[in-house]
Amino acid sequence: MDGIGDLELRHGARRAGAYARAEPVIRCLEATIHRHRAATGRLDGLPDTRTMVAACHDSGLAAPRGGPITADTVRRALRLMGLR
Repeated sequence: MDGIGDLELRHGARRAGAYARAEPVIRCLEATIHRHRAATGRLDGLPDTRTMVAACHDSGLAAPRGGPITADTVRRALRLMGLR
């Protein structure tokens, strides 16, 4: 099993639901982090929060429960990804 079902088995329905709602933001952050790492050559580097907020905003995304993407939205998504 993989994806949301696997996440639900390992971490519970609440976290799996949060991940499912935040998935578009998480995909945007993954792409932004990948571009940053490719540009800097640092395998463990992260762009600053402003850069990640701007990238998600430029992609036309909204926060998982509606509203604009903020620094808090990015921090929550990074925590779901296990990066913070």
